[in-house]
Amino acid sequence: MTLSVLSLLIAIALLVGTFFWIKYSQTKGRSRRYRPPVRRPVAHQPQGVSSQTKKELRRLVNGNQDLAERLVKQVRLHNPDRSDQWCWEKAVHDIQRDRRSS
Repeated sequence: MTLSVLSLLIAIALLVGTFFWIKYSQTKGRSRRYRPPVRRPVAHQPQGVSSQTKKELRRLVNGNQDLAERLVKQVRLHNPDRSDQWCWEKAVHDIQRDRRSS
């Protein structure tokens, strides 16, 4: 009777030990959680934008300079690390994309 109780306790201890070993090995790789890099806004330094790009955006907004500036400002808010040229080109691309989809 003592032998069966002892073997039962050993079996339970092995099961518990195996359970914790499996849990530990699964979480071992996840101990360092992925943290995306922090995007710090870059101080905005105006750079030259080609006149052709500005002209294209104005043409797409029917000459409405205020609308063109608002679109570029919105793009710049979402992409603070990009250049002015890129922001203007992205605004042009977004308008062209939106017009194709509708």
